Amino acid sequence: MLQCRCVRIAPFLVPMLALSAHATDGNELIGIGAVQKGTAGAGVAAPQDATWALLNPAAIVDLDKRLDISVEYLDLFRGSEPDGFGLVVNPRAFHLTDHGAIFVPSFGMIWPLEHGTLGFGLFGVQGNNADYDRPRTTLGLSRGNDRRSSLSVAKLPLSYAYKFDNGWAVGASLLGAITEFRTDSLTLRLRPAEGNYEKDYAFGIGLQLSLYKEWERFRFGATWTSRQAVQQYEHHEDVIKWNLDLPEKIQIGVAWKATPKLELLADYKWQDWSEINQFAKKTIEGGLGWVDQDIYKLGAIYRPNERWALRAGFSHGNAPVTEEFVFANALSPAIAEDHITFGFSHRINAHHEVHFAYTHTLAVDMTDNGHGDLFSIIGRGTKVEYEEEAYTVQYTYRF
Repeated sequence: MLQCRCVRIAPFLVPMLALSAHATDGNELIGIGAVQKGTAGAGVAAPQDATWALLNPAAIVDLDKRLDISVEYLDLFRGSEPDGFGLVVNPRAFHLTDHGAIFVPSFGMIWPLEHGTLGFGLFGVQGNNADYDRPRTTLGLSRGNDRRSSLSVAKLPLSYAYKFDNGWAVGASLLGAITEFRTDSLTLRLRPAEGNYEKDYAFGIGLQLSLYKEWERFRFGATWTSRQAVQQYEHHEDVIKWNLDLPEKIQIGVAWKATPKLELLADYKWQDWSEINQFAKKTIEGGLGWVDQDIYKLGAIYRPNERWALRAGFSHGNAPVTEEFVFANALSPAIAEDHITFGFSHRINAHHEVHFAYTHTLAVDMTDNGHGDLFSIIGRGTKVEYEEEAYTVQYTYRF
């Protein structure tokens, strides 16, 4: 009965937070909201708004009672040029393009208690998407299949943090997840997916633990997120061989107050795709051939006065997709690596604050080298491309 009710609720929640392939750490946003995005997602040691309930729960002990609401506009370009064995790869596909816009709203709240601090929210965090007007394979021509795929994920953290007398703070979150998936790709049996691009919903749960400490000029933060178990998709069992779980993650960072007005941030993030069969297994086994990610983030915050804060950031990481599995990932092109961001905050008065961030994902392309499994050999020479501009606005109300 509970699962039935959740499935009825999901179609109303997920579209509000739906997102596609975007400025990504793998298939995850590099940051949530304008404040995080302003420093390219760096800042696990520098709490600033309610999104830290997801980034580093322990750090919310330094935040006041507040509500943060944000909307991100993503202007996306995806491209693909299928190539390879002509009896399988569509010789009439030529250069496929998918250029579209996505809106991603999020909100979060921080609530200090007599002992400790609570944080919670609903955040659009990750996904993959492609929607081409022609199929990548010949076998999909008869029904126009094998050209679309979409995954959207929203997370709902319930976080608690406590600061000890020695200044160290610990935090923990119960992480709920709502996911939406659909595709018309071919299965391993070279048949169109039975779901035929019908929306399918699944729910997940995980755990997060974190640390935070502030000294006179330095701050330290670290967070561990467990693998989040996700239900199987009811209408796509012929495509999704294993549960599409969300990966284990670690993020560690420091913040240094170089001057009273300038703070510099440096973070390292690791994502463990290799333990999730649906992502890590070879295509011939039903997976996508993804590898683990090492991601490095740098950020700077300059506060000229009490009303203004200026931000800049850079994020670089290896893509989870490699040259051995490009053809298999033409409908899930998670190949972005480098992101440049700028942003600002303006405090209007004691209660109201506005924020803005701009993100540019550097254009990148990747070509299948044919050195992977059978599908790589068949699709040798297939090329995928990705580029993005993103604009995020955010409003804060301080109680």
